[in-house]
Amino acid sequence: MSMEKAEPKSPEATEVAPLDQPDKAAAAGKAAGGGLPVVTGATRRKLESRRKLMAAARKLFVERGYHETRPQDISRAAGVGHGTFYLHFEDKLDCFLAFTDEAVDELGEFMEIHEAVGETLEDDIRKRLAAIFEYSDENPGVLNAALTDISVLSTGDTGKKMPVDRWAEMWTAQMEHWIEAGEAFASLDTRMAGYLIVGAIRQGGAYGYLRRLEREEIVESITRLFVRALKK
Repeated sequence: MSMEKAEPKSPEATEVAPLDQPDKAAAAGKAAGGGLPVVTGATRRKLESRRKLMAAARKLFVERGYHETRPQDISRAAGVGHGTFYLHFEDKLDCFLAFTDEAVDELGEFMEIHEAVGETLEDDIRKRLAAIFEYSDENPGVLNAALTDISVLSTGDTGKKMPVDRWAEMWTAQMEHWIEAGEAFASLDTRMAGYLIVGAIRQGGAYGYLRRLEREEIVESITRLFVRALKK
């Protein structure tokens, strides 16, 4: 499979960069103990342009996928100049990773709000799965896009964790808790199991969608599978 190379920065980025630099006087005021920094017009414009770019990137990555989305497409959809894209992101991969970080954080907050924690291993799994699928229903295509395999996007070390790594670590930590509580096998390779669980959720969800299964049926089927595999 051919690899996509990072697109070079546009000369426009260099030309417009000074317009979006934070106000030096505001930074100096903060350093001098002046309290909260003053939000300048340039800072507001920079925050607003990033917000527009992130919203556009999210929409296009979900609808088209990574490979069919170009930086200029994101800029155009956001209603900003192409050079503005490179004020916020090094390249398309950097933008994609920002999108995936946002998706991971959103799902984490969603699970906290919905109190997706149970008292037993089975109840815990069921509540977590229910929250994940509910988030997916409310944000169609986001998790599928965010779980794009990083190995097909870049051969180098990005220095960032992909969603699959962060979600696998979440399940790993939870399984270690279940082991300590005496509910899961002590010999369990929790790290490998974490990745297997993430993969099973993704593929199980895709199967359920194609078969038009009800969310509750999907959750119960996957819950029973995990309990049988993990329960001591």
